[in-house]
Amino acid sequence: MRSSVLFCIIFLLFEIGVIFAQDKKPNFAGEWNLDRDKSELGGGGGGRGGGMMAAKMVVTQEANKLVVESTRTNRDGEEMTVSATYTLDGKECENNANNRTSKSTAVWSKDGKSLEINTATTFSRNGQSFTMNEKSIWSLDSGNLMINATRSSQRGDRTSKLVYTKAAKKM
Repeated sequence: MRSSVLFCIIFLLFEIGVIFAQDKKPNFAGEWNLDRDKSELGGGGGGRGGGMMAAKMVVTQEANKLVVESTRTNRDGEEMTVSATYTLDGKECENNANNRTSKSTAVWSKDGKSLEINTATTFSRNGQSFTMNEKSIWSLDSGNLMINATRSSQRGDRTSKLVYTKAAKKM
């Protein structure tokens, strides 16, 4: 009898540990800067390899929401910032910016260590529209934000492995 109670207690403690370990998902919040030397930018797109990648991102994360403010340089050399909001429960969300509309879903991996964001973006240019699909996997590795992305469009497929380092906190 005593050994069965002891076994039940040990089993219960083990299960509680497993449950808490699964709930420990990465927090991507912070200001992140692209490390071009460590990244694989995926070329293509008229030789602008990495031109569409955010040089800087400010990410806020709450229990069920991720807000990403991306800053990049456009074709004219001007800096532009775009904000996107994702729910972290797999529900579709829509973001609009300039001449495009994006519909995305974000889901945690089974082990809770990475976040997969799937996005279909429709662009309108010169009276024509086209769609680009992107699958991004976000994870943290040694304090760096890693984003592995695959983009598919009528121009073909591109992959990139982006490494972002966290900016030092300002005093």
